[in-house]
Amino acid sequence: MKRNVCNPEALRDCTGCGICASVCSFDAIKIKEDRMGFYRPEINEALCTGCSLCTKVCYRFDGEISVEEQEDHECYSAVNKNDEELRSASSGAVSIELMRECLKRGYYVVGVAYDYSLNRAVTRIAKSENELEQFKGSKYFQSYTADAFKEMARDKSGQKYAVFGTPCQIYAVSKMSDLKAESDKYILVDIFCHGCPSLKLWDKYLEKIKEQKNIDRFDLISFRSKTHGWHEYCFDFVKGAQHFSSSKYNDAFHEIFFGKDAMNEACYDCLTRSTVVKTDIRMGDFWGGRYDLNTKGVSAVIISSEKGKELFDSVAHKFYFDRADFNEIISAQSYKKAHNLDNNRRNSVLSMLSGDEGIDTVVRKHRRMLSFKTNVKRNLKSILKHLPDSIYLRLKKKLR
Repeated sequence: MKRNVCNPEALRDCTGCGICASVCSFDAIKIKEDRMGFYRPEINEALCTGCSLCTKVCYRFDGEISVEEQEDHECYSAVNKNDEELRSASSGAVSIELMRECLKRGYYVVGVAYDYSLNRAVTRIAKSENELEQFKGSKYFQSYTADAFKEMARDKSGQKYAVFGTPCQIYAVSKMSDLKAESDKYILVDIFCHGCPSLKLWDKYLEKIKEQKNIDRFDLISFRSKTHGWHEYCFDFVKGAQHFSSSKYNDAFHEIFFGKDAMNEACYDCLTRSTVVKTDIRMGDFWGGRYDLNTKGVSAVIISSEKGKELFDSVAHKFYFDRADFNEIISAQSYKKAHNLDNNRRNSVLSMLSGDEGIDTVVRKHRRMLSFKTNVKRNLKSILKHLPDSIYLRLKKKLR
């Protein structure tokens, strides 16, 4: 076997970032969705020359990557002063202002949109401000990056790019830019990442919603809407005059997602989510502590480079922001934490998601695999959500 990203000498599992296909000048690598709903590279051995360029940008083969020890970065909580922007954002509406500023500086913006014909998240390149709307809202499953990354990686014009993505995607772009000595060409912004579930989970969930509402295609899906408040996870669906939201109490997608038994195997102990050395800015929800009772949304911002600091400082006047402590921010994130991997449960759930059973059946069977304590805690949270937010949000802390 020629040495490429499918070589069994890899140190870790594949994240599905897609960078390998983007750097292969022989087009020997295609990124395809496997039967379990994860993006994986496929090699055409007839086209592969064994140059190993793909392994040089791949997380799986990097023996030097490790979680970060230095944690003295500038950190902030930030909330957009524009109420409309805040309402339409997943948290504090910081990323949209960073994107606009990058466009003003001549960067193209690379972000994640939703393709309604494919029902998939897709990484795209925005060259004008009106194209940025498609990037709003966290998507909660991994995007297909290969086409956009390939266009970006092969651009010889000197065009600059601001890339927004998951830690594994940003890590990959950073490795590529270092290899090509083009780091000045990029601004890199990533997010606090819980992990990416199988795309089959979204397929099953969407199938149920369409069947319930007798709708074959939606005009708009708002991911992570604040219909039920910032602390709740909600999808808004729009078809013509019809507008409805996912349940606040027992939503099948989020139950499986947060149950951690349908994630990409690389996500359970991913190192890229536990370091910010490859990014300029990391952002996410400022969970826990002082914002427990906030229902409108607050962003956590970690500045990890001079380039990131200069960019954030240039738009800081658009936010209400305060200094924050690094450890305060990561205490409620998956940073430096490994998720428990129960292979039997995971294999069962993925098998069901890839089969003919509906999402409600998958949820019921999954619950039977969980401990009595876990199910009691889930039921109690659902009951408490019927209380006023001022009471529920205080009690919720005790159930973490």
